[in-house]
Amino acid sequence: MTKIILFLLLVFSFRNTSAEPDTKIFVIGTIHYSTNNYNSDTLLNILNVVNPDVILVECDTSYMTEDFQFKEDIKNSFLETRAITKFLRYKNVELRPYDITGRDLFLNDQNRKTSEYNFFKDLDALYRSEKLNNESIGILNRILSMMNISQEMANSAASYINNNEGSMKIDTINYYSYIGLDKLIKSTPELSSYNIYWKNERKYWIERNEVMAQNILGYKNQFEGKRIVVLCGFAHKNILKNALTVKAKDGNFDVKEYWEY
Repeated sequence: MTKIILFLLLVFSFRNTSAEPDTKIFVIGTIHYSTNNYNSDTLLNILNVVNPDVILVECDTSYMTEDFQFKEDIKNSFLETRAITKFLRYKNVELRPYDITGRDLFLNDQNRKTSEYNFFKDLDALYRSEKLNNESIGILNRILSMMNISQEMANSAASYINNNEGSMKIDTINYYSYIGLDKLIKSTPELSSYNIYWKNERKYWIERNEVMAQNILGYKNQFEGKRIVVLCGFAHKNILKNALTVKAKDGNFDVKEYWEY
């Protein structure tokens, strides 16, 4: 009888020790500058509600000090960093960067910027001179519609950017921003010189999101049982959330919206 009791005590003791709170990851779509509908105070209110232990920021290590604090010139540079700086005044949280290393070097590369400028200049010239074929015009019209949706999303409230309707619009924006433009180039012989440029753009976008998801999962392992907020520009939101949700099926964590606190 004594052995049975000891065995049961060990079993229940193991169950109690292993029943730690699951890690919770809240993926929050943001914009990087303040608007009338979404500013740093909006995000600060969300952080107060979610009450995270860890905040993952869409930047690489160059934005932070060695002990993972924002550098002085970064603290008030973006909507997210302003909100986090305010939040840190009364809540001690861990900050970590999760973006791909060297992101700004890629985005600010002068050759890339020149190619981007020339591409849209040549596209506009073809459109104005009515040299686009019917297929290209159809794709371009959908891309222009996407740009209007993108502008609408950039001026939307946090609740809309992060709800189901907003998510569907984000998917549309991403599709035409990359696959749509790729199809436009392929259907327009006059734009064939931009094939490599746009192939590199799309490749980098895919790689960047994959690295972001991998880094988030790495921090999930580092901060088991914690409440982790992932702040990302709204274009990344669905991609990251979907990638994390797939992994959550086999892992001890939940992926949530900010109102599911």
